[in-house]
Amino acid sequence: MVMVAGMRNLRLGVSLIGFSIFSLLILRFVPGTWLSGFDYANSTVSYLILAAIFYFAVYFLGLQSLEYFRLPRMHYKTGVALLIASYFVISEISNSDNVHHGVLLSVRGVIFLVAIGLGEEIFSRGFVFGALHRYGQFTAIFISSFMFGLMHLNLYTGKEWDPWEAYWHVMNTFSFGVFACALMIVTRSIWVPVVFHALCDWSVVFDKASSIESGRQDWDVTLWEGLTVPLANTSIFIGCALALLWIDRGSIPGWAWRVALKWKLIDPDYELSA
Repeated sequence: MVMVAGMRNLRLGVSLIGFSIFSLLILRFVPGTWLSGFDYANSTVSYLILAAIFYFAVYFLGLQSLEYFRLPRMHYKTGVALLIASYFVISEISNSDNVHHGVLLSVRGVIFLVAIGLGEEIFSRGFVFGALHRYGQFTAIFISSFMFGLMHLNLYTGKEWDPWEAYWHVMNTFSFGVFACALMIVTRSIWVPVVFHALCDWSVVFDKASSIESGRQDWDVTLWEGLTVPLANTSIFIGCALALLWIDRGSIPGWAWRVALKWKLIDPDYELSA
C-alpha cells in the first residue's frame, strides 16, 4: 500500500513538472510570429491559450480548485483581503518609473497584463494547486508557489545571467504565489488573484526599465547579502498570507491575543477560538 501511494505521488510530481515545461513551451513558441507587427499581441495570445488549456484541464479533471472559478464572496474577510492586496498594488504602481503610452498601445498593454494574470494564475493556482489539494492546503500552497517561482527561471535562459538575480526573482515570485493562494482561498475566487497579478505586473508595460537587462549583471554582493536580499519582501508577502489564512479560519493567532490582552483591547474572559 505504501509503495502504491509512493508511486502515485511520484507520477503526480513528474506529471506536474511535465505540465510546467509544457506551459513554458506554449509561452515561448505559441502562436509564433504571425502577430509580431502588433505590440504585445503574440504574448497575449500565448497566455490566453495557456489559460484556456488549463481551465479545461481543471474542469474535466474535476479538481477541487474548480470551486474558486466564481465571483468573490461578499464577506468582511474579502474586504480585508482586498485592502491588503491594494497596498501591494499601489506600492507597485507608485514605485514604477511610469511612462506615458498612446491610447492604443496602453489598451494592448492592459489586455496583455490581464492575459498574464489569467494564464499564470489558472495554471499555478487553478491547476497545480488543485491537483495538490488532496495532500492538504499547506502542501498545495507551498509546492504550487515553489513551482511558480522556479518557472520564472525561464526568463534567464539563452544568455549570460547573474545567479543572484535569478535567485531573488524565484524567491519573490514564490512568496507572491503564497500570497496569491491565500487571496484566492479567503475571497473564494481565483479572479481576485488574476486581477491582483495583472496589476502587480504593471511595470512590465508601463515602467521604462521593466525588462530584464541583457548580459550578466555581476552583482557585487557577499554570500550573506545575496541570500538575505529578498527576505524582507518575502517575509511581507508570506506574513500577510498567513494573516489572511488565520482570518479565514476565524481564529486569532496566540501572539495577537496576548498583545491584545496586554494592552487591554479585549476582556480577560474572552475565549480564544480554535
